[in-house]
Amino acid sequence: MKEILVASGKGGVGKTTVAASLAVFLSERGFKLVAVDADVDAPNLSITLGGGKTKALHEITISHKAVINPEKCSNCGKCVETCQFGAVARLEKSEPPVIAEILCEGCGACVVACPEKAIRLEERRTGELRVEETKYGFPLVTGKLVLGEHNSGHLVTSAKKFGRLEAEKSGASLLVVDGAPGIGCPVIASVAGADYVLAVTEPTPAAKRDLERLIHVVKHFGVPCGMVINRADLSPRYRKEIREKISRKLAIPVLGEIPIDYEVLKALNSMTPIIRFNPEAKASKALKTIFKEVAETVLEGKAHA
Repeated sequence: MKEILVASGKGGVGKTTVAASLAVFLSERGFKLVAVDADVDAPNLSITLGGGKTKALHEITISHKAVINPEKCSNCGKCVETCQFGAVARLEKSEPPVIAEILCEGCGACVVACPEKAIRLEERRTGELRVEETKYGFPLVTGKLVLGEHNSGHLVTSAKKFGRLEAEKSGASLLVVDGAPGIGCPVIASVAGADYVLAVTEPTPAAKRDLERLIHVVKHFGVPCGMVINRADLSPRYRKEIREKISRKLAIPVLGEIPIDYEVLKALNSMTPIIRFNPEAKASKALKTIFKEVAETVLEGKAHA
């Protein structure tokens, strides 16, 4: 099974717009696929694809929170001193400490520090995985993190695992993954197992810097990568710097450029991928050229003529 990850060092550069159109493009060309939204902190791929009918909903419980048994607690305060996240506090000196769940990382340090064994770790709901059938004929697996929870990397791994299971059920041989922006834990979990990374950026100082950081992560894992410059005519200066100082320096090809096109905003407003909303739009034509190269590169030239 092949896996294409659409990633971006910086948020807001058009990653999900590209991922949605890529999934629709490949599906229309005969590739059986499953789409996965691995941006578990802020999943928007379903919205961009226009939503779909929910087939299954799974709760994920991989987080842990500390719980104090007040009957065993001797009020020694060692848990308060030990917690590095400020999650354990004394409100009243005469009362046992309390734990703020939203701050608790579930590390277990307080459990070890408690001489009375009055603290234990309990499982908590981390997030959910939703499986939808999109109107474009392929399933979509969406991971969504509970507000304030951690373990986003684990949830990304779970989302990709469910995506593969869904692919086995439907006979698909391709995953198209919309990754989280940045270079943190959910991005690393997204890169793991990918066959190709399509890095989306734009010609701005912040996007250029974050793109370089992302590519270093991708190269660390030895995953082939190509980049796309979105809103390419925004700044000739930074467009040139991305091509000369990042693409050439790090040996990552620029697969294409997408011009500024207000049809993309209209497409987002209608919750329709741009290549379906207006196939003749400048952005659509640029994306199709890029996607043809991705298909030929990653899928061994099996793209239809």
